[in-house]
Amino acid sequence: MADHVVDGANGFVASHLIGALVARGDSVIALARASGEVVRRKVSDALVTLDLDPDLAGKVEVRGFSLAESDLGTSPSEVFAEPCTYWHSAALITFFPRREAELHAVNVVGSANTAAAFTRYAKSGSRYVHVGTAYQHGTAQGKALEQWPDYSHPSEFRNDYEHSKRVAEVSLSHTGLTRTGAVLVTRLGVVVGHSATGRALSDLGIYDFLRVIALFARRTPGERVRFVCHPGAALHLAPVDGTVDRMLALADGPLDRPVRHLVPSTAVPVADLFAAISAHLPIELVAVSAADVEAEPFGRFEAIVNMRCKFTSPYLRYEYDFESHEDAAPPPVTPRILDLLIS
Repeated sequence: MADHVVDGANGFVASHLIGALVARGDSVIALARASGEVVRRKVSDALVTLDLDPDLAGKVEVRGFSLAESDLGTSPSEVFAEPCTYWHSAALITFFPRREAELHAVNVVGSANTAAAFTRYAKSGSRYVHVGTAYQHGTAQGKALEQWPDYSHPSEFRNDYEHSKRVAEVSLSHTGLTRTGAVLVTRLGVVVGHSATGRALSDLGIYDFLRVIALFARRTPGERVRFVCHPGAALHLAPVDGTVDRMLALADGPLDRPVRHLVPSTAVPVADLFAAISAHLPIELVAVSAADVEAEPFGRFEAIVNMRCKFTSPYLRYEYDFESHEDAAPPPVTPRILDLLIS
């Protein structure tokens, strides 16, 4: 049995991670601003999604914590009583504008506080895992490499969230953890539901896009909506079960390569995504170029839908090339899995 500390415990990925850990007999201290009841309910739901015993959620020890405090608002001597793997997954995820200060406070300062608390209190033999995003690569051209990043100006990112995650990694790279070899950065793709059932406990990312499309499709069925897309645009959709499996395998293995992309080797082309959505809803989604829209401007309905999807649609305008290796890549989303996720 191993000991783990997971912050942001009521989050989508963290709750599934905790479920997988307790199911294999490990000890978990869950840190969250939410109550113990909320956290255990989230973990219980995640265990159901993973086809595991939901009663295992009762084994999770839940403690309140605060990213804003240097001791994380908890009792570090108790949290770090044993050598552990500390999973830093707590983050603010929002693409809305004018949230830069809040994103910085949570994702940058909060991450620095967790790394500092781990460095100060964790026992010898402990490991620190930072849960990041592959999209911290921003809009830079070329392959996104598995290496510590350099600072880039906010204008090189699609939103302040991406920029805050980049700055958090840069800050982490300057800590003593990189010298001790006790750190791992797992950059996730677009985490979606379970590969066998499609069940998801999230309304972020692709699910926000689906919710908007479903709303308009049911309100005004039969419409066509065009989105400006890169010709090679594809989304690295990663089922949560495969993502958690890879996270656990990497954290348990050698940390000789501290930055890893947990993205499938094969991404889902946007055209395939649009076709799957259109098969389930009375709407036709079409990928076009900017030149196409310039020649035939959006109609009123198209303009409204594009405006409502303005936080997701920028990700359709780029082609991504993430360096990744077989030991880190979750299984790819097949057409069958894609259909489950959409339905």
